[in-house]
Amino acid sequence: MTEMRLGSGLHQQAETSDHVLKLSDPVRLDVLKASGLMAGHPDKPHDRCVRMASRILGAPVSLVSYVDTERQHFKAHIGLEGKASEDQGTPLTHSFCQYVVSSGKPLMIADSRLDPVLSDNGAVHDLNVIAYLGVPIHAPGGEVLGSFCVIDGKPRDWTQDDLDALNDLVAMLETDLALRQTVSERDVVLQEMNHRVRNLFSLINGMVRMDRRTATSVDELAESIAKRLSALNAAHSMIVPVVEASDTKPDAEGAQIDGLLEKLLAPYSGAARLDLSGPDVWIGPKAAVYLALTVHELATNAAKYGALSVEGGHLCVQWQVKNERLEIDWTETGQCWEDVTQTKGSGFGSQLLSISVEAQLSGTIVTDVTPDTFSHHISLPMERLAR
Repeated sequence: MTEMRLGSGLHQQAETSDHVLKLSDPVRLDVLKASGLMAGHPDKPHDRCVRMASRILGAPVSLVSYVDTERQHFKAHIGLEGKASEDQGTPLTHSFCQYVVSSGKPLMIADSRLDPVLSDNGAVHDLNVIAYLGVPIHAPGGEVLGSFCVIDGKPRDWTQDDLDALNDLVAMLETDLALRQTVSERDVVLQEMNHRVRNLFSLINGMVRMDRRTATSVDELAESIAKRLSALNAAHSMIVPVVEASDTKPDAEGAQIDGLLEKLLAPYSGAARLDLSGPDVWIGPKAAVYLALTVHELATNAAKYGALSVEGGHLCVQWQVKNERLEIDWTETGQCWEDVTQTKGSGFGSQLLSISVEAQLSGTIVTDVTPDTFSHHISLPMERLAR
């Protein structure tokens, strides 16, 4: 069997820093947050699986628990009573499932009162968790998000058949999670495609209008538009659908931040004065994709509504590394911001910024609007930018 028994010498480290590090792994937590599984909404597939587990294994309690750094959330449970049932979870002081998550292996406990690690766990005394069998639940990307477990209030020697049955039910749940992600990604791709097509038409229309004001002949206008479209095509080559960005290959090329910005902003040169300044900062291949998505979205908005949409507009992008974070200031001037109603919206473009900056790069983006300026401050941890 591949089960883990905490009482064995190999796993006396259950409360060590290794356990804590695995629970607090930022990638795991990002995936858990994005999944929405910590929300308290009823879920039929989870409910069905815990009912089946209780019947098949003859266990009075069965539950699916998703674990973050502070608590475990019971997405579905049967046989549980009292405050833990009402709260749909417990703090980690009352959790066996956390050890399934940190180890990534099944956990078999015949009598928790005899286990040197678990005997003092609050679940033993307050929830009467004596016998426990838990199996890890993986996200489609392989991250361990939680545990599917059965519990008995008296000692029990679990069998290989018990473990096999629980593994089969976990496989059903993991298939359901993968299908949910596929459907969600399909919806995002459709929204993103529609969003980008609309933006492209707006950008091209704006470029034609801007060049028409300064061109002295039809040939000059045609040449200028052709150069802009070529630059726009080069910029778009850096942008992949947001749902594909996480699949960036480890051996893909990263980018220096100044080169990335210059390439993405090249289509708008001349439409407004561009100032880019900051030190050399290398961005890893995966982070470069998300940063490119962010810059592209901000530039598109500036070309549609902001400094890149008017003559005399000015865009200044400055960056610095401070306290192990990349601090980027994006400042637009030369537009009457009181007349701009779409400076900070809740549409799909805003969702893309949230996905790229917050969910994928673990950063923050703060927007500030005054009558004279429109600015974004983006703060990104250097550790995430190296990926």
